[in-house]
Amino acid sequence: MKQLIVIITLFFSITAKAQMHVDTGSVCMPTAIAKQVASDLVRGDSAKAMLALSLDELDLTKQKLNYKDSLIFTAKLKEINLMEQIRNEQGQKNGYIALLDDSKKQYADLAKKFKRYKVKKTFTDILFTGGLIALTGLLIAK
Repeated sequence: MKQLIVIITLFFSITAKAQMHVDTGSVCMPTAIAKQVASDLVRGDSAKAMLALSLDELDLTKQKLNYKDSLIFTAKLKEINLMEQIRNEQGQKNGYIALLDDSKKQYADLAKKFKRYKVKKTFTDILFTGGLIALTGLLIAK
């Protein structure tokens, strides 16, 4: 019985070692199929490399697009700022024009008043001087 167990154990160990020594690194196939497999593998590797290159190009394009978008956004902000400055300066100009017109009206009114006061003063001076002369003449004549 012991001999039978030893023989069975040896048989299984030999068959297991024989299965372990089978070389699975090489596969036997016809040449045409091997060439086709090799061609497909090369195409697959090329496709992977092209995909990686395309993804890199896509990332660079996205970066360029973001940069250009930021430039456009900055230019739009500048345009908005300049338009606001133009509106402010036009409002300021309109304010100055209104102030100038108002000043001209006030100057014309003051010029008229000044002429009236000047005429009144001249008339008052003439009357006062005439009155003094008349009083002086009356005092001297008495």
